[in-house]
Amino acid sequence: MKKRLLALLMVAAMIIATLAGCSTPGGDGGSEGGEKVFRYAVNTEPTTFDPTKGNSIGDNEIQHAITEGLTRNTGGEVTPGIAESWDISDDGTVYTFHLRDANWSDGQPITANDFVYSWQRLVDPNVGSPYSWFLDTICVKNAAKVEAGEADPSELGIKAIDDKTLEVTLDQPMTVLLSALGMQSNLAPLRQDIVEQYGDEFAATADKNVYSGPFVLTSTENNLYVFEKNPEFWDADNIKLDRVELNYIEKPDTQLAMYENGELDFVRLDNAVVENYKDNDDYGVYLNGNVDYCYINPNSDNPVWANKNFRLALNYALNRVEYNQLANSGLYNPYNALCFPGLSGKDGKTYGETYDVDSYAYPMEGDVAKAKEYLDAAMKELNIADPSEIEIEFVTTDAESNKKIAEVLQEQWQNALGIKVNIRQVTYADIYGEVYPKFDYEIGYAGWGPDFDDPTTYLNLFRSDINWYTPYGNKDFDAKLDAAMKEVDDPNARMDLLNEAEQILIEDGAWVPLQARNQSYLLSPKMKDVTFYSFSINIDWAYADVAE
Repeated sequence: MKKRLLALLMVAAMIIATLAGCSTPGGDGGSEGGEKVFRYAVNTEPTTFDPTKGNSIGDNEIQHAITEGLTRNTGGEVTPGIAESWDISDDGTVYTFHLRDANWSDGQPITANDFVYSWQRLVDPNVGSPYSWFLDTICVKNAAKVEAGEADPSELGIKAIDDKTLEVTLDQPMTVLLSALGMQSNLAPLRQDIVEQYGDEFAATADKNVYSGPFVLTSTENNLYVFEKNPEFWDADNIKLDRVELNYIEKPDTQLAMYENGELDFVRLDNAVVENYKDNDDYGVYLNGNVDYCYINPNSDNPVWANKNFRLALNYALNRVEYNQLANSGLYNPYNALCFPGLSGKDGKTYGETYDVDSYAYPMEGDVAKAKEYLDAAMKELNIADPSEIEIEFVTTDAESNKKIAEVLQEQWQNALGIKVNIRQVTYADIYGEVYPKFDYEIGYAGWGPDFDDPTTYLNLFRSDINWYTPYGNKDFDAKLDAAMKEVDDPNARMDLLNEAEQILIEDGAWVPLQARNQSYLLSPKMKDVTFYSFSINIDWAYADVAE
């Protein structure tokens, strides 16, 4: 299983997709009036068009097309963005960016102060950005203090030397900084006058914003998001598409029908139908970096969740191979750890090649006997006489696919442990807007798509000073992460410390890992240079083209 997963990672972690031949034709890809048009759909609405407040891969994919950062990351290739060059201090903590002559979509020049304003707004506790912690994860000086209200935003490690020179200061070197700057759109520039002009309505509609990226958003009416080429973009000569149309269509079968009717050029396939399209010339698959799992709330009113042995019992009772077959038609990769195996590891190897996860993680096919040992220990500690007295609640969204996942987990845990598992379904908006942020759950299905190519993008979720959707805390885990961040001289030693931190989570039963996700899709053969990537952005069409 591990060899199969690593083979897929080597092939699919970064794909520039240009498919040829088609037995089920997709969209025309730009037949209207000679325009080059790309049309696709999503089944969840964008949460916001305010770069500061975006909090999902879907939001970031859109922002990646309408904003331009200091650098641009296209499928892992980092190139200059608004910064045409940069200098790095000998100790790796000070970056001086030299900005090119670039304009906003209304023709006004983009300046270093636009970046300063954007980054300060991101960490300002009065703004309430869900990604306010991100600048701390990439080690920007004083980010944590500003976010906690212990320092003024002006003390953040970013300043404009002049209109064309920007200085960024880090607490310690961060090797993935340039990569993160190129794909995390929370770090794109913002125009203070525009934000203040519209206030709470900033970016609420297409006309209440200005754009720094390859495209401008021109309409959000009727669940159709229209993007048109930005003539003011500094690299506009290399942008081939004239227009992109993004449809919000909740049902995957409706999206698929539109693709088959030639109304869409790209569609993600629901697992239930993948088998019907595997031999289609339009078919492709990419590993999207998502690692799916169950969050655990150790502070729940239900006392079993604070018990380490009970958490371990759940993990050992789970047969992840069987789960994947039943819940996902065998199309995902069962996984027993946290850090995506396709991350960069040591000496040019991936994380999965560097560390033998199976040697320290939960057994992929489970171990019911050991699970019962952990359960017996938990019951003794909790003064519970019989497993049937234990009743837990599993929360997930109301999507049919998630219901299936919940039911498979429910059956495995009930059969293996003799406990009772109740399923609670809520809307997608509620689970990420209320349930997880407010810790209103016991255990629940979720996952994480990485922000950058480094284990900290996963591990930081469990830091006790971040508490991303879980109130979990472990001082030894935090200390191991702190030690890794202070290890600036030996990148291999740093990677080992991060792996040791992951092992602490596993030993503590901090969560229930399930799978490393890949995504099947259909793409019209007329589309060229659509890029798929595992980190922060799964589909990147900014530099795509349509075959003549």
